[in-house]
Amino acid sequence: MTSELIEALVRANLAASAAVLIVLALRSPAARLFGAQTGYALWSLVPLAWAGSLLPARIADEGASLPAHGPALGSQVAEALAMLWLAGVGASLAVFALAQLRFWLRQRQGRAGPAVAGVFFPRLVLPSDFRSRYSVQEQALIRAHELAHLDRGDPRVNAFIAAFQLVNWFNPLIHYAAAKARLDQELACDEAVLAARPTARRAYAQALLKTQLAASGPPLGCHWLGRGRHPLETRIGRLAAPAPGEARRLAGALTAGALAIAAGVSAWSAQPVRPPPEPKVLVVPAPPVMHVLLAGPDALPPVVLPPRP
Repeated sequence: MTSELIEALVRANLAASAAVLIVLALRSPAARLFGAQTGYALWSLVPLAWAGSLLPARIADEGASLPAHGPALGSQVAEALAMLWLAGVGASLAVFALAQLRFWLRQRQGRAGPAVAGVFFPRLVLPSDFRSRYSVQEQALIRAHELAHLDRGDPRVNAFIAAFQLVNWFNPLIHYAAAKARLDQELACDEAVLAARPTARRAYAQALLKTQLAASGPPLGCHWLGRGRHPLETRIGRLAAPAPGEARRLAGALTAGALAIAAGVSAWSAQPVRPPPEPKVLVVPAPPVMHVLLAGPDALPPVVLPPRP
């Protein structure tokens, strides 16, 4: 059982890694063509490919030749790998908990935010100098941005991303994909806010520049990802792009959905087929002797004696 768990985990990460590479190649062209929301939605390919590889494989036809399987992991090796995986999950959980604790401490000191914190009951977190740091227009834009996160359910999505990182802590592509997915999430919110306020691009860029000085946000929540040169340049550079029309957004959503379904089906079909189940033999027990005796002599088969010579 332990060896099957390790093999399933490796198979799922191979499928997820392939999906990550596909999304990294498609996210920027899709965002330019269909909008930032489509680039963000493409990240659904990764968990669907991961889950598709764990579904029961197809059953081979009768008489079909099956591919040869490699040697199974020894019980001791499988148990050692399972213990290592559990230790990594625990260590990763401690890192996330420490980062969340640091955010809570900064929040009590008034140094956290702008951000949305929490999973089941998310709330808006603003720094103590929010009114003095930002203009009235910038304050309204920041609130609109965070409300867009709440309306879209992004805090729960980020909690799922964190859990996905915990389970697959040993895969560096998963952590890289998580950072890119959260950046695309912010870009999708930027696009949604500016689609309703097309004349506020300059004020929005100024709010981004001011937010880059803030501390990093919570692991379980949404924040502006202002820290770091590359995310800031990406977000400000995308502000000049016009919002896509309704037809392009719909086409992008359909494209992302079709690719996500294809990723899950492809990961499932790539599994080695299972051998057909052995036919079950129905064994009918003989009637007990007592039943025959109670039924009387008529229940016994007739005995034919040979003729006497």
